[in-house]
Amino acid sequence: MEILGLLDTLESIVLDSAKIPFTKKIMVDEEKMLSIIDKIRLVIQGGGDFARKAIVRGEAQEAAPESPEAERRPQTESKAVEVLEQAYQMAKEIREGADKYADEVLANLEATSTRILRTVKAGRDRLSGEKNEKS
Repeated sequence: MEILGLLDTLESIVLDSAKIPFTKKIMVDEEKMLSIIDKIRLVIQGGGDFARKAIVRGEAQEAAPESPEAERRPQTESKAVEVLEQAYQMAKEIREGADKYADEVLANLEATSTRILRTVKAGRDRLSGEKNEKS
């Protein structure tokens, strides 16, 4: 189960990475990727020791009497979820802005290319017209 979470993390890193224009390539944070890959290796080699340790830790925390830390944990987790949601929203807005900018650049390129093609066609038509007049 731990490995699926790590694979999800790996996938989200790839999907959220910066894209290189005009290619299907992306730029990723090498340290993050290698760290996740190392964790996956450890889970596979350890045969799930991480899961066992997490269960033991969870049982120990449940057995411990209520402490200020235990009371703060739900608040901290909800704050973490809120921060993650904000980060995903911000990333979505950035991607949308980048897409809009790329669309504007491509539209400008298309308009410029169209003008150049018209000029080339007009030049060729003129040259072929001059050839016909000389004949």
